[in-house]
Amino acid sequence: GGNEAEENRCAGRALATGNECITLSDREVIVHKPSSQTIDGIALFLHGAPGDARKVMNIFDAEMIADKYNLLALSPHGNKGTWGWLSNNNEANGNSDIDYLNQLLTKVTGDYGIISDKLYIFGYSAGGFMAYKLACVIPEKISAIVSLAGQFRGDLDICSTSTSVNIHHFHSEADQEVPFSGRTIGNILSVPDTIEHWRQKNGCDETFEAVAHEGVTQSSAGTTTEFYNNCVKTLALSKMNNVAHESSYLPEKLHDIYSDLLTE
Repeated sequence: GGNEAEENRCAGRALATGNECITLSDREVIVHKPSSQTIDGIALFLHGAPGDARKVMNIFDAEMIADKYNLLALSPHGNKGTWGWLSNNNEANGNSDIDYLNQLLTKVTGDYGIISDKLYIFGYSAGGFMAYKLACVIPEKISAIVSLAGQFRGDLDICSTSTSVNIHHFHSEADQEVPFSGRTIGNILSVPDTIEHWRQKNGCDETFEAVAHEGVTQSSAGTTTEFYNNCVKTLALSKMNNVAHESSYLPEKLHDIYSDLLTE
């Protein structure tokens, strides 16, 4: 009928073939199921602000990750606020997105019969801020975080958990929107301060091994990844050479760099 176009939209964008749309608390969530009968875990994709659920799936190629690692890909729509998510550790109401995401994870685990508690979080920009918020509040539930151009927001002393988390952070010193050195507006920490906080949590040495990788955009000259030594959980910082915040990221190049986290 005439409503067909409406039915094939989700979280404000056209719903790609093979994807499903679910609704929880008036927010739509794009879902991609892997082809196998049993699903080994969840890959959660958190969008930027302004941004949308489909865009962050494209940046990381959510379908590829879901199919390759037998994970249910979920990309929820954030709240209506300026930041897309309540990701500042100083916010009094800052746990409502945590509560929402916990409810979503519980719902899909039951609805899709997921057999393991693996949870991989992929965040871009403001979604990266939210990934770090989750690392503070539900670290024991997280298998690993991949954050692209999004660091920690708020006061680190509020992030008092001592639980370590596998983290791979991607950032470029050329980023103008979410600067490597942080920003007062929005209470965004610098990347070095963010990494240092989790270096201590993860029990890493101050030393790291630097590994050269290819660029993650067509125009980038390359990526240098600093893998910290002797960590309880992995900590890696990939410095992307000359990559603007809004870029045509190459998901397979990103994947080549962080894929060790998904196979541990």
